[in-house]
Amino acid sequence: MLALAGGEAQTLSGHRVVSGSKWKFERLALFAPPTDFFRHPGALKSVDVRLHIRAGGKDTITPPAQALALMKILAHQTQVELCLDEDAGHFTYMDELPPHVVDPQPERNAFLSALAEDVAQFVTSLC
Repeated sequence: MLALAGGEAQTLSGHRVVSGSKWKFERLALFAPPTDFFRHPGALKSVDVRLHIRAGGKDTITPPAQALALMKILAHQTQVELCLDEDAGHFTYMDELPPHVVDPQPERNAFLSALAEDVAQFVTSLC
C-alpha cells in the first residue's frame, strides 16, 4: 500500500520498485506494516497521505519498531497516527488466521470488532 501511495520500494538485491499508480489516496490504514523495503534514502518522500498505523506489541515478523520508524520518517510530511496493540501479533489483524498460527490476542473477536470500528471512524472522519 505504501508503494501505491507514492513510496519507492527496494528489493534485497537493490532493484527499485515503483508502482506508477494513478490512485490518489486521502487516507490509508496500515496493519503491521513491513518497512524493510522502504529504508533507502528518499523512499517515502512522495507519500503525502494521512496514515493510521496499527502495530502488534507481540509481532515478531514486523515488530513495533518498524511502525515507529515509519512514523518518524513520515511525521514531518503528513499526518500519522500510530496505535500499538499490546496483545496483538502479526496475524491478529487478519479475519482468518493462517493454519497452525496461534494468536496471542486473548479476545480476538472483540479486538477485530473494535478494529473495524476504529478504521471506519478513521476513514469517515471529517478531519
